[in-house]
This record gives sequence, C-alpha cells and structure tokens, in this order.
Amino acid sequence: MLVQPLSAADWNLFLCLARGESWIVPLKEQLLFQHQWKSYFLALRHAGKTCGFVSAVSYRHSGWIGNLLVDPNLRGRGYGHFLFEEALKFLQQRPLKRIWLTASEQGRPLYEGYGFQQIDRVIRWSSPGRGGPMPVPAVATLNCLIALEQDCWSEDRRDLIQALALESVLLQQPDQLALLQAGLDVWQLGPWSAARTDSRSTRLLLDAAIAATPADKSLFVDILGSAGLELLLRQTGFVRCGHNSLMCQGDVPRLHGVMALASFGSIG
Repeated sequence: MLVQPLSAADWNLFLCLARGESWIVPLKEQLLFQHQWKSYFLALRHAGKTCGFVSAVSYRHSGWIGNLLVDPNLRGRGYGHFLFEEALKFLQQRPLKRIWLTASEQGRPLYEGYGFQQIDRVIRWSSPGRGGPMPVPAVATLNCLIALEQDCWSEDRRDLIQALALESVLLQQPDQLALLQAGLDVWQLGPWSAARTDSRSTRLLLDAAIAATPADKSLFVDILGSAGLELLLRQTGFVRCGHNSLMCQGDVPRLHGVMALASFGSIG
C-alpha cells in the first residue's frame, strides 16, 4: 500500500465519495489542499486503485486529522486504520504539542484507543439566508481575528484564516469576531471567537450573519457545545442538524472563547 498526495483524478473521486456521505467540502478548503496545503492531503493506493483519503494539517503547535474516507466498496479491509495511522505518523514527525480531530459516535472508540480524549462537542446548526444588505464593515481588522484566535486556541492559524477571508465578511460585536464565509452552495459562519460573551452581542452577530446570507443559500455553523448557544440559535431560526465529538491527543489547552470552528471539522 502506498500513500501519496492527491492527483486531479483523485480529487474527482474524493468529491464523489464525499457527496455520497453528504459531506460539505467548501471550495476554499479544496483550493487550500490543492495548492499551499497539497502535501497535507493523502490518497491510499493499493493494487492499482485509489482506496481512500485522509488529510493531516500541521500548524505550528498543533495538527488536525480530517477527511478520513474509504471507498464504500472497499471497506472492511483495514484501509481506514492504515490511513489514520499514516496521518498520525505524518504529524508525529513534527514537534507538535497536540493533534485534533472530530469523531462520530461510531468512530470515537477507535480514536480513544490511540490516546485521543473528548474535549468538547461540535454541534452543526443551519438556517436559510434572508438575502438582506451586508452588515456594517467591522472596525477590527483580520489581524485582530488572527490574534483572538491565537489566544483562544493557543495556536497561530493565520494561514488558514487569511485563506478563508477571501470573499468573506468579518463580523464584529463587542469582544467577538467571526468570519462569514461565502460559498457556491452553502455559506458558513466561522471561525468565531470571543474574548467575552453576552447574549445581546451574540444574538446581533447571528442576526447579521443570517441577514447577509443570500436567500437561496443555507448558512451553517459548527458550534462548540461548551459555548452554550442552543437557545440563542433556536431563537434566531437555526435548526440542529448533526453533532460530533471534538477530540485531542497530547497537551490539551483550555479552549478559551472558541464559539465556532473555521471548517466543517476537517482543519479546525
């Protein structure tokens, strides 16, 4: 078995398999993995066939494992375990303090066997857009979000945030900053971090995100369970549509002020 970066043909297969799993793979994430993060997305080849995929993103102090996907016709042969172990080895070659991933209820026992522990829950919410005017531009800059994210995650994620910020809107409320990411199929709210939270500011930020999302698009947000936003999300029209466990191996930081992830569970 051989693990290599994806080819163009591999990308088409991955996206086809991802659709079969009802995964959302935003275009910005695809572009990251096809260009500056190309070495972080791996395909497993065996007997002349591409059997599965996994991504292993390395930041300065932490890594993220995501997009673990095996062709349904080839499952039960150990390919998933092999891919996961290869992603772990890839990241463990670096001087990282911790490795993150999100796991389904079915997958959590596997990851616990590798020393991962559940830190929080990631709950996905969605709302139809309202197609209103864009919100008032934030006074804060993108560097303010980068600094706030670093404080919240104990990690410098400027490369990720700068890439996601293209054609996105920076939303601001007192002590809170978030990116509203425009997408071809769906829009996403995140990353979203806060130095301090209050219900009024949180409600205004959610309202602004829904209002700015086109009426023919859905807005998704992956909220940490510890943020305690369920009531506000329901009041603003969001509905719950899934959940996963946020798991970590290594030196676990206190996630101070993390409201929502920057991706759909695959890169943080």
